[in-house]
Amino acid sequence: MINTTLPVFETTLDETKGELIHKTRDIKVQIDVSLFAEKRWEENFPANAKNETLFAYVERIGDKGAKNPAYLMSNLKAVYCFIVSDEIADFGAFLRLFDISGGECFTRLLDKIKFVFEIALKAAASAKNS
Repeated sequence: MINTTLPVFETTLDETKGELIHKTRDIKVQIDVSLFAEKRWEENFPANAKNETLFAYVERIGDKGAKNPAYLMSNLKAVYCFIVSDEIADFGAFLRLFDISGGECFTRLLDKIKFVFEIALKAAASAKNS
């Protein structure tokens, strides 16, 4: 597994000032490209898994998805399957980590998605060549 971080965006309310306070933080995660990722794919997204493997899904959406915010949910489904962290209980908890209104954090998230996809596709290519 590969140790890395994932950027998350948090908003809190300063009740005394009546203002929203935006901040970013990174959570520690591991990228797991083992069969466990495929297991998570099948368990969490059975409708998708019925039609294609996780790696085939990433290959299909990777080029257009990682560059287009309209594909964010598709990207996050795949990233969730590759990410292991004590701070992420389930897919719902994973989604709640991201506030897509946070400009810089959103850009960092898209960059991290591209990175995770690159790692996963390299692993898949290595497995095919072995």
